[in-house]
Amino acid sequence: MGELAEPDLFALIRVAVRPEGAFGVLLHAGIPVATTCERTYQVPDTASQLVKIPPGRHRCRKTYYIRGEHETYEVIVPGHTRLLFHRGNAETDSEGCVLVGVGFGRVAGAPAVVGSAAGFAEFMRLAGGRQEFSLLVWNVTEVT
Repeated sequence: MGELAEPDLFALIRVAVRPEGAFGVLLHAGIPVATTCERTYQVPDTASQLVKIPPGRHRCRKTYYIRGEHETYEVIVPGHTRLLFHRGNAETDSEGCVLVGVGFGRVAGAPAVVGSAAGFAEFMRLAGGRQEFSLLVWNVTEVT
């Protein structure tokens, strides 16, 4: 747990992985700073859900999100490209990327993160324009 307090480390702690999305809390240097939502995909022939960014330590590098027309960071995951942090609310706003908000709620009846513009702005402020940083990801629980 001591590694969570590393000054340049972001950590994504998923608190629920469900068919409606993977929901988590984003920490920076051990301090909760945002909420997150990612799209989930059903594992064939099971009730389990998976996400494109597996638990573990990942490198994130600065990039440009063309569709959103802003700078962001890409999570480097072998076998995938363009897994970005960006604004959005419900899992349907993501193709596997990390949506950043300031709280949890519902949008059009679906579980979601809310305050995405503010949450993403705070994430970018804390990233501080650096070219790269480490992201530690883990799941607290999986609910099917």
